[in-house]
Amino acid sequence: MQFGGNLFFLLMLTFLVKECYGGDNVTAENVTSFRKSLLRDYDPYLRPRKNQGDPVVINASFFVHRFNDINEKEESVSLLGYFSISWNDEFLVWNKQEHSNISSIELKTMEIWWPTIALGNPVGDFEIFQNPYKMFRVSSSGDVKWFPGGLYSVRCELNLKKYPFDEQTCDFMFVIIGYEDNDVIINAEPSVLHMSGTTEWDISASKVYRVSNGMSGLTARFSLQRKPFFVVLTVLLPLSLLSVMNLFVFLIPVESGEKISFAITTFLAYSIYLSAIGSSLPAKDNVHMVVYIEILMVLSVIMMVLVIIQTRLFFYYGEHQLPCFIGNPVSDKIMDGANSDDKNKMFPTRTSKELKGRTWSNNMAIIDKALFVSFVCILGSVSIYYFDLMMTKS
Repeated sequence: MQFGGNLFFLLMLTFLVKECYGGDNVTAENVTSFRKSLLRDYDPYLRPRKNQGDPVVINASFFVHRFNDINEKEESVSLLGYFSISWNDEFLVWNKQEHSNISSIELKTMEIWWPTIALGNPVGDFEIFQNPYKMFRVSSSGDVKWFPGGLYSVRCELNLKKYPFDEQTCDFMFVIIGYEDNDVIINAEPSVLHMSGTTEWDISASKVYRVSNGMSGLTARFSLQRKPFFVVLTVLLPLSLLSVMNLFVFLIPVESGEKISFAITTFLAYSIYLSAIGSSLPAKDNVHMVVYIEILMVLSVIMMVLVIIQTRLFFYYGEHQLPCFIGNPVSDKIMDGANSDDKNKMFPTRTSKELKGRTWSNNMAIIDKALFVSFVCILGSVSIYYFDLMMTKS
C-alpha cells in the first residue's frame, strides 16, 4: 500500500514537471528561433484577421483607483484608473506541442498590431495610450492582453445651479483612432471598481457602455454627489447668521449714532463672501446661491439707505410731526408752574418746548419696530424660497 502511494506521488510530480517545463527543454535558442519564424511574414499594419472583412473584437474593462481632482472653475475632472484589454490575433496562433511546448511569448509593441486608443474628451491635446513596458504577452491561442493606465483628465460641463447640493454626471470617453466602428468593435464589460469618492464628492453610480455615435469606443459614466456639509458650515451658515444680525440694525437707538456704521460693516461682509465664492466657481449666471447672496446684499443696501434716512429725520426734523398727523407740533409750557397771566413777577418765567402729537423723534422706535418686522418677513421668505430651490432635486 505504501509502495502504491509513493508511485502515485512520483507520477504526479513527473506530470507537474512536464506541464511546467514541457517535454522538451525550452532554451533561449528555441524561443529566439520560434519568435523569428512567428513574425517572419507578420504585418503590424494589418488588422489581425485572415479575412480583413471580419471585425476585431476587443474586450475591455475599466477600473478606477481614485478620483484625483474635480475643478469647478475649469470644469474638469481627473481620475487615476486602468484598463484590462484583450483581443485575439489570428496571425499569432501556434501549436505549442510542435514548438518545444512554448505556451506564451513576449513581443514588442512595434512588432504586432495593437489598438490605438485615445481619450475622446480630454482637457488638453489628444494623446494615444502608450504601452510603458513596450511589450505584450501573447498566448499560443493568439490571445493578447494589455493593461494600460494613467491619470485621465476630461472636460465635464458642470451644472452648479443647486450648488452646494448639486449632482454631476461626467463621462470619460475612450475611442479607437484610425478605424471605423465596423473594423474594430469594443465589448465594454460593466465592471467599474466602486469607490468611496473624495473628501468633497461621493460616487452615487457608475457604468461602462459602448460609444454609439458612429465611433468605436466606450464611455465610463460617473454620477457624483457633492458633500454639502463643509460649504454649509463655512458659507451658508455664516451668511444666514449675518443676515439675521443685519436685521438688528433697526433695534439700535438712533441716538447712539452707530446704526450707519453697523449697516456698512454688514454690507462689506457680504461683499467678502461673494468675492470668495466667485473666485472658486465658473462664470455662470444661474447659481442659486450666488443669486441668494446678491439679494441679501440688495436688502443690506436698502437697510443702509433707510438707516441714513432715519438718522437725518431724527437730527434735522425730530420735532416735526409725522406727515399723517395734523396739528401744532409744539406749545409753550411754564417750567416753574406759575400762572402765565401774573404780571407782577419779579423774575420772568422760564418756558420750554413741549412735544405735542406724533413727531419723528418720539416715534422713531415705533418705525424701527415696523421696519424690523417687515424685513424679518422679507428675509424669511427669500431664504425659504432659495433654500428650497437649492435642496429640491430636479
